[in-house]
Amino acid sequence: MNNYFVLYHLTIFLKKYCLDSTYQFSISPFKDVWTAYVGSDDQKFKLLLSTHPSETALFLEGHKPAKKSNVTSFFDQISGKTILDMNISDHDRFIHIYLEDDFKLLLQLFGNKPNIYLIQKNKIIESFKNPDQNRGKNPPIPRQPTTVNKIMKEGLSAKKTILKFEPKFPRHLIPSVIEHFTLEEKNSTEISAIVGELSEAMIKNPEFRILEDGNLCLIPESLLPVRSKMNFEDVNSAVRHLYFNTSHERRLTSKIQQIKPSLEKRIQALESLIDQLKEADKGLERAEKYEQYGHILMANAHESTEPDSESITLPNYYDDNKPVHIPIKPKLNIAENAQNYYEKSAKAIRSVEESKRRLKDSKSDLSKLYTLQESFSKIEKIYEFSDWHKDHISELHDLGVINKSSKEYSSPYRKLRIDNYEVWVGKNAKSNDRLTSDAHKEDVWMHARGVSGSHLVIRMNNNKEMPPKNILLKAASVAAYHSKARGSDLAPVIITKRKYISKPKGSPPGSVRVEREQVEMVHPLNLTK
Repeated sequence: MNNYFVLYHLTIFLKKYCLDSTYQFSISPFKDVWTAYVGSDDQKFKLLLSTHPSETALFLEGHKPAKKSNVTSFFDQISGKTILDMNISDHDRFIHIYLEDDFKLLLQLFGNKPNIYLIQKNKIIESFKNPDQNRGKNPPIPRQPTTVNKIMKEGLSAKKTILKFEPKFPRHLIPSVIEHFTLEEKNSTEISAIVGELSEAMIKNPEFRILEDGNLCLIPESLLPVRSKMNFEDVNSAVRHLYFNTSHERRLTSKIQQIKPSLEKRIQALESLIDQLKEADKGLERAEKYEQYGHILMANAHESTEPDSESITLPNYYDDNKPVHIPIKPKLNIAENAQNYYEKSAKAIRSVEESKRRLKDSKSDLSKLYTLQESFSKIEKIYEFSDWHKDHISELHDLGVINKSSKEYSSPYRKLRIDNYEVWVGKNAKSNDRLTSDAHKEDVWMHARGVSGSHLVIRMNNNKEMPPKNILLKAASVAAYHSKARGSDLAPVIITKRKYISKPKGSPPGSVRVEREQVEMVHPLNLTK
């Protein structure tokens, strides 16, 4: 969704609708999602950018009223400014949006940290992510084209030759291109010619098609006959569909793979264990033999043995007095060896009883795992996975599918230290409830004011005093970061004692009533990395 050729055509598409429009405002309705509202009196649009590293996408949507409560706004300095021009860097995935008064939005649409920068006079004055770290710095610089000398170097693999010749070439298409054009058998000049033809086609004669593997391809099917799943009239429609549909499938697959292998492995392990435990009855035969040895030895306790002898031959009155060779311990007399065999017999019986108990429990666990596997196999949507995971998380742990040391069980909330103070930070609404419930009445409680976010508690060990001011402000900065105010320059944070917090009866998870508060303005700060 974010390779150079897609963004090239997307920039052309966006210019048709955004040029000479007014930038109105932008918000972050969800984590890693930036939405800008632009338009004129005649037309209004919504520009959506996902900055998640694995799902980076940019596209235009029809205008819908924005949710303005409990959201953070961005780039207020350019509200009301006209969009004058848009372009993409010649050799990199930076989209530039030029506005009045020498303002520019720079959209970085690649890497592990996609971001949006507001720039004026070649300095970053605000960014969507990590504004404090970026403010005042020079904007990132697009990469330069590869030199011809590097391109024509022989001895490289086909993939490396492609990327030396055209670094912008879509990575996900390289295996198909290599296979179709048998590039492993060609020299660098031949490879460069083919890649040049395909790159030119993606610029001048693109087809916007989603392949069966869920990836977007601009190479015409006549040049690269990889089967298409869907075709689109324009790049924006393709990206939008991919983001909301096909990428959903990839995210679901990723979620499934977090559980499926462990579930299958645990089932296989239990099946193998049950097969072993079914052999437990053989232990009774050993127990009976040990008991008989004990009786035979006791019946002959008056006999003596040769020094250092490790066995004794006695008549076996359980088998017509036929001679039986019984292993013994040289340092023990016959009576003591008999007692040793009685103990071994009792131990073997206990082992059989334990094996039978384990067999019963293992069969019960295996039945539960089969039921889990059946319900798990029916998951088709992300929300179905989330609901299933939430409903069965304890069972998955109890049945050994998920290790207790895994992240889900490390703690119901995040824990960190600020100087000598232990700090708890909620993970979600239910975690917030648990955190506030677990906190002591004298603990310091915090929450970003006016926006949704995590509850935060400074543990006070029943100390009725407040921590030093610098500790309060640092903790408040963490509370601001873990809220919808994360991208703001300054954010108000409520500070109070836990004893002044109550939960209204019947209120949704995470909701509280604050009876007494003070408010501090702080810069959001992340200390939970």
